[in-house]
Amino acid sequence: MDDEWKGGGIPAMINDQWNYLLSTIWDQMIHLVIRFGGRLSEPALASAVWSACEDEPLTTMRFQEGDRPYFIPDPDAVGRTYAVITTTDPDAALRALLTEPLDPATGPQARVRLIRSDHDLLCISVNHTISDAYGVKSFGSRIARLYHAQSAPAPFLPLKNSHDRSFESVLRLFSPVEREEAFLRYGDQVSSWSLPMQSCTMRDPGHTVVRFHPGILSSIKARAGTLGVTVNDVLLSAFTLALAESVPELRETALPVLTSIDLRRYLSPDSFPSLANLSVAFEVPVMAEQGVPFSTVVHRVHASMEERKRRHAGIGAAERLCRDFSGGYETVKRYLQKLEQETREGRRKKNPFFSNLGVIPESVLNYGPIPVAEAWMLPPVEYPPGFGIAASTCRGSLSLSTGYCSCALPEKEVSAIFDRMALLLSDW
Repeated sequence: MDDEWKGGGIPAMINDQWNYLLSTIWDQMIHLVIRFGGRLSEPALASAVWSACEDEPLTTMRFQEGDRPYFIPDPDAVGRTYAVITTTDPDAALRALLTEPLDPATGPQARVRLIRSDHDLLCISVNHTISDAYGVKSFGSRIARLYHAQSAPAPFLPLKNSHDRSFESVLRLFSPVEREEAFLRYGDQVSSWSLPMQSCTMRDPGHTVVRFHPGILSSIKARAGTLGVTVNDVLLSAFTLALAESVPELRETALPVLTSIDLRRYLSPDSFPSLANLSVAFEVPVMAEQGVPFSTVVHRVHASMEERKRRHAGIGAAERLCRDFSGGYETVKRYLQKLEQETREGRRKKNPFFSNLGVIPESVLNYGPIPVAEAWMLPPVEYPPGFGIAASTCRGSLSLSTGYCSCALPEKEVSAIFDRMALLLSDW
């Protein structure tokens, strides 16, 4: 590892390797979008982006496969990271941009585009190969601070983040017995199902975003607090119930939904790595039979989530990945190719996925006197039979978003799922 560092390379952690392999199947981009009420300074923004990339060298590297995969510098990547798009239709420009994923094998791993019209739209995109959603927000915050510092009395001098990016930074906090217990309980998939899809195609990616009035989130928080549940419990319950409408024949059994958890929860904030993949997924099986009240499902989800947190389901999921890769990167690559082939032949299902990307902090939105109108995040595109949505909040407003294949799952069907969720959340 030391030799690789001296040569300018950075070892790819197990979860980096996993998300790189997934990028051969899905569009593994995570996006942070900020809509401004004014216009940014192009020179200041360009300078901030390039400085942020220098501070986070992974953003301009490319993934190198091999027995021990790693990231290698790409001297030409910095120039491809930032650009300005001038248009009279910023929303159309954004939609087009979101359908162009970065190839982690050629780099760069991050892309920043200023979409300029009568107002500015900033899209910060990071490949999941190097980072989860926390890292995307961290990178966005770094750009904003560098931009703001150019007109501030005291300059902002960010330091390179050298904290451990690996699962081991968290797993070492648990004994072998605890890791084994978590693995046995949560390391394996229980069962699988999928939304009905028209095909197993892998093209024509689309994105849908629904933004709620701030009063909806306030109401959800108040009601959740009264019942002793979390907002995440409520959102996961609405997602499960909305999807259950699409599979009435399966509603008499528990429907497992994948959800994510950030393993940084086990670390102290001063040891958080920034660009890292420390989020993992585990299953939450939920009974959502016809006629069941929404509040009943919320309590079921809350009980399941509390049990999984208490028994460290995230550690079990991380332990499983570590064991999967114990036989080497190429072994996992071949296994994933086999699973993908079986999926394309219709022999495998893929549990739906819900991810709470969390609050977009004020540090991401601070561009000095330029006001921010709204901000939201978008998850990777899950091609069929996968389907997932992500939640993010900005200044008290909730956004739900999804990336999907519009050939396999028409937009009207995706909109119907969001409509069902909106009805449940509004009545809550």
